[in-house]
Order: sequence, then C-alpha cells, then structure tokens
Amino acid sequence: MKNILLITPLIATLTACGAPTAEDLVEDPVKLGEIISECTTLMAQGKDTNTEECTNAKKAQKIMAKNMMKGFNKQMKDMLK
Repeated sequence: MKNILLITPLIATLTACGAPTAEDLVEDPVKLGEIISECTTLMAQGKDTNTEECTNAKKAQKIMAKNMMKGFNKQMKDMLK
C-alpha cells in the first residue's frame, strides 16, 4: 500500500508534462527529429498521426522554416547593399 502511495505522485507528475510544445521542439532539434521519425513510422504503418506530438512537430517545422527564410532574406538584403 505504501508503494502505491509513493508511486502515484510520480505517475501524476510524469503524465502532467504531456507532449512537448512546438516552441520546445524548436529549441530541441534532436527531440524534434525523434518525434518526426515516430510520426513517419506511424504514418507508414497506416496509424493515426493526429496526435499532440505530431501536431506540435509540424508546427515546429513551420516555425523553423519561417525563421530560416527570415534569416536568408536578411542575408540577401545585406549582400545587395
């Protein structure tokens, strides 16, 4: 009984964390790559990819692409000066 009481708060803490946000994934490209790989595997197996993790990975990819384009455009403008 005591073991259950000790484990319950740990489980609640771990499940409360949930999936990483898109912003978290932008800051951690390794984690983003892992989740993209998992989502690709799910898709290849015909399984549902409409999960919070996969959705946040897609959002993170869009944010990163937008940031890269901003940086590229800035570099191009600086070169043309």
